[in-house]
Amino acid sequence: MNLISRPISKPIHQTPPSSGDLMVKHRNFRAMVSALAMLAGLFTAGEASAEFVTQSDQRPPSPARLIFPDTKDGHHIFAGDLHLHTVFSDGSAWPTLRLAEAAHDGLKFVSFTEHDIITPKIRDTGTNKNRSYEIGRAFISSGMLGLGGMKLSLGSEITRAIGHFNCHFLKDANALNPGKVHYSTFKQTGGQLRVDWNRTSADEKDLEARFREAKRQGAICQWNHPTIPSSSPGEAVVTPFLERMFSEGLLSGIEVAQSDFIHPSAMDVALKYNLYIAATTDAHLGTALEQEAAGMDHRVATLFLTQGEDEAAFKDALEKRRTVGLFRDTFFGTRENVQTVMNAVLKMSFTKYSPSEFLIGNSGEMEIANAGPIDVELEIVQPDFRLLNYPRFVKIPHGSKVTLKALRIDGPNFKGLKVRVINSLVTSRDQLEFFLEAQPFDLNAITGKGTLSNIPDDLDGWM
Repeated sequence: MNLISRPISKPIHQTPPSSGDLMVKHRNFRAMVSALAMLAGLFTAGEASAEFVTQSDQRPPSPARLIFPDTKDGHHIFAGDLHLHTVFSDGSAWPTLRLAEAAHDGLKFVSFTEHDIITPKIRDTGTNKNRSYEIGRAFISSGMLGLGGMKLSLGSEITRAIGHFNCHFLKDANALNPGKVHYSTFKQTGGQLRVDWNRTSADEKDLEARFREAKRQGAICQWNHPTIPSSSPGEAVVTPFLERMFSEGLLSGIEVAQSDFIHPSAMDVALKYNLYIAATTDAHLGTALEQEAAGMDHRVATLFLTQGEDEAAFKDALEKRRTVGLFRDTFFGTRENVQTVMNAVLKMSFTKYSPSEFLIGNSGEMEIANAGPIDVELEIVQPDFRLLNYPRFVKIPHGSKVTLKALRIDGPNFKGLKVRVINSLVTSRDQLEFFLEAQPFDLNAITGKGTLSNIPDDLDGWM
């Protein structure tokens, strides 16, 4: 119905506003002005202070804010995302929103990886595959929302029927598509649904040329969602071509988890071919929306063990294979890297020692604190160690600590406990086992009489 041309059958009589109505309108007007002023403040670069997205906010580490303590050897542990899409390929978000989402989640590094040949919104966005990075870089530099600490990589997702591959730290993403081919859908790429796994080398030659161009630019590339597509569903099948790409350094990493999928066999591929391990959102819609739909309490992320905070430090972490994946509260990576993260977030303190306790022998108490944002589930596997207040399985909540009471403690020689991290993977099947060292302690200061020894004689036997 056209409301503009609709005839008015009756004249409209307006009642003069009362003084009460005027007061309400005045309050509403002031509220509107206040709201507009607040919005103006948000979008003033020098005064931006939206705490819900800034990296300077003071929220404690939690699944909603993936902030980790530094490692014992002085490395940083920074969360990042190596697989993100915006409206400049098949995503629905503007690049600045992707950065705000990342900052809200505690990330310090992101890589915009637009599909090289998939451009559904070409009428609105054009075909420049560097554009999302350019917008993001300008937004960070502006100081808006306090994103100065965010590091950004120019990436690209090389999209072919036989597989998808992300390259990071490019100088020109458009150079990976020299034919200037752009499709609106994946089906239009031809053969996307008819993969010939006994193929000729045509697709492989095309991929190799793209990888070599990326390497010429100083980029580093990874194999995305390696079980999709696959000649053996659910398995990351390494073809002779891929094996050669690994050996020549044209492919250096692999996604073990992405979106709400995990590819366990990719762990073994990473270990066999010395690839960096990634976990990514592969975000297309809103990251919070996708996270909630998948029933996750934290963002999928790659943890970088870096020696600095600039872009070069993140690239160095990839080159040196110092990454750990984080997916559904599970840490996965090499034994060395996962243990480094555990040693950073977990601290054990020997707090009480009671030698020769009546009836039960030497006993003691120790606290395990978790300074990280993710709960850590442990199994105590120390030989001849007996817990009194827990079974051998103990969850250490993020930002909290748990007190263990135990028997058979050799106080003078106590060094720590051997534990297994239940929510970890260091191969496709194995969890991390390591020795959690106790912090230095003064045995005399923590030695005292135990509970049983403190029972008065006249109550002994009546408790």
